[in-house]
Amino acid sequence: MKAYQFTMTRDNVTIETFVYSEHGKDIENRFPEWKVTDIKEIPDPVSQSNAGKSKEKVDNENKWC
Repeated sequence: MKAYQFTMTRDNVTIETFVYSEHGKDIENRFPEWKVTDIKEIPDPVSQSNAGKSKEKVDNENKWC
């Protein structure tokens, strides 16, 4: 499973969150009442290899050069 971050909006409420998915193509279907945008694969935020690191440090380590 891979982690995907996305933004979901409904009734003037916006939430940025993440879920696990095999391929990321099923995420919109999981939230039919919400508008889902900005879906992108991210490093697993709860994996042991990322434990104790700030989000900024994890993001910087996983950037494509």
